[in-house]
Amino acid sequence: MRVIERRIFGLTRTLRAAAAGDVQRILMSADPGEDPSYTWRDDERRVAVVVSVIDADHCQVALLDGGRWHDLVDSDDPTLAWVSLTGTPGVVPLASILPCRFAVDALETVTIGAGFDQLRATRRWRPAPAWVGDRRGYLLRDLVEVLWDAAGSLPVDEPEATAGPVGLRHLALLRRLHDRAMGGGLDAVLAEFPPDRLDAAARAADYLGLPDLRAVLRDADDDAYERLASPDGEDAGAIRAAVQRKLDAAPWEFGVTDVPGRAITEFLADPERVR
Repeated sequence: MRVIERRIFGLTRTLRAAAAGDVQRILMSADPGEDPSYTWRDDERRVAVVVSVIDADHCQVALLDGGRWHDLVDSDDPTLAWVSLTGTPGVVPLASILPCRFAVDALETVTIGAGFDQLRATRRWRPAPAWVGDRRGYLLRDLVEVLWDAAGSLPVDEPEATAGPVGLRHLALLRRLHDRAMGGGLDAVLAEFPPDRLDAAARAADYLGLPDLRAVLRDADDDAYERLASPDGEDAGAIRAAVQRKLDAAPWEFGVTDVPGRAITEFLADPERVR
């Protein structure tokens, strides 16, 4: 299986790797600014390797096995990075943005080397989140939605509540409160949440720029809460919009290295990443 499929803006071309050096030439066959991706796959085994070009020096490598995507990483760093894969913006682990020699190695292994099983067993892979349907770009998620989902699984009880980036901890408190309010009303929230957690949720609202939440909780006004949290009928729309504003101003407080519209040139220019 020596065939590699190159994709640029939805257009594909089949290329063949027959000898050492071919993969390097294939990866250089398109302008990195066009966000090309290169895919090797074995349809019979339902496995694949996808290389997405980030810039002239950096790539992202993903592997499909058992119906789940896995990202090639060089560390346990949990930070997320906002990138463009095959022309579509989305988030990947910062640790998966690697010098392109890793991509050459991966594609050479599956085309002219020891094969897929060897690549799977001998490299460092991190399972992608369950919502990732395709690392080739078109099913990547909006960053606020990623954080919303991550906050839903973050513990909010002590001592675990101190784990994670500060912005994500605040969002986790507000998400728990919102989910319970939507399910049983603010009376249920006031009955089930201890005073210290209610106060922490109010501080979280202040952190995100939603200071009116404290008065709404005090009055247990369900209608006022729905108007505050979900204007125009969008579930938690105000909270999500507040997260986006905070993310634009301080992405590191959510464990994110970059946000839409801001290039990751400083990170990519770090000589320690090209090794």
